[in-house]
Amino acid sequence: MQLFTPAQNDTSSSRQARSQSHLASLDGARAFSILLVLIDHGISSVSNETAAEKYNFLPNLGHIGVSTFFVISGLLITWLLIKERDATGSVSLSNFYIRRALRILPVYYLLILTVSILKELGYISIGWLDIFSAFTFTHNYYTHLVTNGAHAWWLGHTWSLCIEEQFYLVWPSLFAFLPRRFSPRLAVALAFSGPLLRLMNYYFLPAFRGAENDVFQTRIDILMVGCAAAFLLNSPRWRVRIHAIPVWPTIILTALFLFGLEPVLSSLSANHPLLVNLLRLTMPTVEGLVIAASLLVLIAGKHGVAFWIFNFPLMNHFGRLSYSLYIWQQLFLAPGSAKNLVALSLRMTLIYLVALCSYHFLEQPFLKLRSRLRRGVAV
Repeated sequence: MQLFTPAQNDTSSSRQARSQSHLASLDGARAFSILLVLIDHGISSVSNETAAEKYNFLPNLGHIGVSTFFVISGLLITWLLIKERDATGSVSLSNFYIRRALRILPVYYLLILTVSILKELGYISIGWLDIFSAFTFTHNYYTHLVTNGAHAWWLGHTWSLCIEEQFYLVWPSLFAFLPRRFSPRLAVALAFSGPLLRLMNYYFLPAFRGAENDVFQTRIDILMVGCAAAFLLNSPRWRVRIHAIPVWPTIILTALFLFGLEPVLSSLSANHPLLVNLLRLTMPTVEGLVIAASLLVLIAGKHGVAFWIFNFPLMNHFGRLSYSLYIWQQLFLAPGSAKNLVALSLRMTLIYLVALCSYHFLEQPFLKLRSRLRRGVAV
């Protein structure tokens, strides 16, 4: 029995579903993810420690937000690669990398230019190596090899974008050159490889001990969970199974795990080294799996209130702005930079306005150019 049913055995309804390059609910999921990051960084920016403690009732919000972004990225990239290969018989890696460059680099390098100018004007303090490592998408490795985890705040969030770029260098090439039947199996294997990779990282790469959340070799599993989810969506048999899964129980169980059980287990294991190490090995993989489960039911499950929420126009709006919001929020939410919640509200408003301008005047022109380079993908 095949794990994934080939595309040629598809029904007309599932072919129509796969013809959409824009998957339902993903913009809403992006909006939810960036909201978590903004809340987390917003809390840390409130200089009044009492206020910060009062509003920090859910730990690791930013971490969960970034993990969700990773799963979404793996899912969407693989979905588009599948569609291109199904439509044209192959994958153009050159077009893929041009499209990714047009999507990521203009805003990203404008941020780095802005940080460099602010440094030269004396408004912020950051080293040139810090800037260079972000420019070359090696910041996640630089901070552990050179500075032992220390880095300036202003480009600190680029670690996640570095992992994304490193993922783009590896997975699309494997997808393009591997036999069709092998790529989904490799995606599943890598999705469950996290505990082993983190164990190997500890013993064979001691320089990166303690960097498990930041480096590619120990975070590839959560991206590959999204890749495996894309193959499930591409399978008519699995789409039927996903459609039968209750949506609200899945979302509620995911939330209880991410915001309840996971932080509780982390707290309870603090004084038990064996349990701490076990959680460090396994928790990121489990985290990715439960996030992917909710994404799958939101995309292919029964339409209802949850589907409506994640596809509401306002959610779609913030989802489309999520990349610019993530890029620019770092400049406005430095720890201790907001004196009170009123100041924080003003900063949040400025973030939105800057992201809106960034999206319309920089992202959109390059997105239109990128759309011309899609082979066999509806735009």
